[in-house]
Amino acid sequence: MKNNIKILILGIVIGIVSCSMTAYAAYQYVASEVSYSPSDKNWKVESVEEALNELHKQTKNSAAVYGVVRELNTSTSKWARIGSSVELEANAQVGTSPVKNDFDSIYPWSDIVSYNYDTDTKKIIAYYGEENFTFAPTGNVEVLTRIPEFYYKRYQDDTYEYIYISKEAIEGYTKSEEFSVGRYTMSGDATRVHSKSGTVPLTNTTITDFRNYARNLGEEFGQLDYHYFILQLLYLVEYADYNSQLKLGPGYTNNTNSAPIQSGGCDTLGMKSGSVDGTDRTSIIYRGIEDIFGNVYQMIDGINVKNNQTYVCYDKNQYESDKFDGCYQPIGYVSPSGTQKWISKLGYDKDNPLIALPTEIKGSNSTTYITDHFWLDSGIKMVTVGAGFYHDVRAGMWNWSFGGYSTARHQAIGARLLKIN
Repeated sequence: MKNNIKILILGIVIGIVSCSMTAYAAYQYVASEVSYSPSDKNWKVESVEEALNELHKQTKNSAAVYGVVRELNTSTSKWARIGSSVELEANAQVGTSPVKNDFDSIYPWSDIVSYNYDTDTKKIIAYYGEENFTFAPTGNVEVLTRIPEFYYKRYQDDTYEYIYISKEAIEGYTKSEEFSVGRYTMSGDATRVHSKSGTVPLTNTTITDFRNYARNLGEEFGQLDYHYFILQLLYLVEYADYNSQLKLGPGYTNNTNSAPIQSGGCDTLGMKSGSVDGTDRTSIIYRGIEDIFGNVYQMIDGINVKNNQTYVCYDKNQYESDKFDGCYQPIGYVSPSGTQKWISKLGYDKDNPLIALPTEIKGSNSTTYITDHFWLDSGIKMVTVGAGFYHDVRAGMWNWSFGGYSTARHQAIGARLLKIN
């Protein structure tokens, strides 16, 4: 038995040609993240599975790196759990019936929380669970959901994509600073926008106007931008499946719906994820973010598209529509043109690893590959995500639309507040 377990496992994996994707993914995790030498233990293993399981038990509590892996060319929407995520279970509620979700007690998911924020005094008034917290505050108080800081890593090799999340800093990982988003999509009007329960989403508004309305609340505010990709990573590591409608619920997406519904349908779920009743006539929520898909599309600021090439800016103070220079730099791949096509692959750029946008639209239905729809028209376009109130099974957390000009207004397109601390 060699003292270095990485050498042991490498030899076993090479010798087993029929190794499953899950075992190979776990080996990759061990080789890249863990070094363990059991020289002081009588440690006997007879298969790669036993070796990986034993190593997992030894490192689960100390490593605390939660991850998922997926083969790039597979047609399944599922990811395999790796690292400290192995054997964990995540379920979403239907109504208030409790379900098992191991991530409820694991950071950062455990520390995601909604709160009341006074935009005049710049102070937090109450957190969810405190006596004076309310979903429907009055005056200049908004309901926001805080995403705590953590560290993440997304990368691809020739065969697999990996996503890792850690509470602690690890070499090669990127820090996601704490930020907050509106618990609800933006409501109100040109004089004042809100995020509160019992209001109808503001729509038929341009991305520029949404940007200005959000900024009017204070310098810490804007509308949702590249931080949306952070929310996607959190969801993927937790639920290990692109099919967000399957995991969270269909959302308000029935193709006979004729207008958005008001916010607050998921207030009874509190900080739990899930749906009101499991139908496509009610809202869904992901960890304090109601209608993260469905009801209305959400504008994504800081991303502009020109002839299939996406340009990204990470400085909210420089966001500007139809701009393709300065802080707006091209990512390392282009997206395909197509209207109402099923996404089969997302891109990866090592210089912009967080940005995962469609590069292939060869899917055939809502249960394979990425499971959501994509729309891209040539020319200069803005970006929206999530789908609206009538998009049926086409909706989801990866339903991207690059189909509108920056001056476009639509009944099914809204926005969400972003607060940077």
